[in-house]
Amino acid sequence: MSIDAIADAAAGPFAAACVVLAVAGVAKLRRPVGTRPAASALGLPATPSAVRTLGGIELFVAGAGLAVGGAAAALVAITYGALAVAAWRLLVHAPGTACGCLGVSDAPVSRAHIVVDVVAGIAALGAVAGGSPLRAVGDGVGDRLAFVLLVGCCAALVTAVLDALPALQVNRSGGRAG
Repeated sequence: MSIDAIADAAAGPFAAACVVLAVAGVAKLRRPVGTRPAASALGLPATPSAVRTLGGIELFVAGAGLAVGGAAAALVAITYGALAVAAWRLLVHAPGTACGCLGVSDAPVSRAHIVVDVVAGIAALGAVAGGSPLRAVGDGVGDRLAFVLLVGCCAALVTAVLDALPALQVNRSGGRAG
């Protein structure tokens, strides 16, 4: 498989990863208080300005990944790598802590966070050789519209996995996240 074929195959998952990262960034910019417990548990600055700075970085990196791909995809991969490490540290050292990755949600960090972060980072690495993810779709309006709709659906499912699934697991297990 050629490098271009890998970048084309990674375009959809990479675009969805960028959308999820952008949603997380906007959430931190709008309501930084939701990320305070996770930042504090990790020993990071938990002030609103520090959380908003993180949100701004996430939004910028996601936007660059969507707009230009290439080297920006490497920044997306690095960002998701850092988020995977943070989720792992929270899960090991402060289980049950609300991750705050999507703003004010009180969903605890879970193994799913780590899996999503790692898979998103891998998708971003696969997209490094490509340009904007839309480049892989072609020029047809219908093709691009279908791509955008599918990416949106994928991003919505991923946010549900990060937000609703851990809360559901806590409710089903009587207070233990997994």
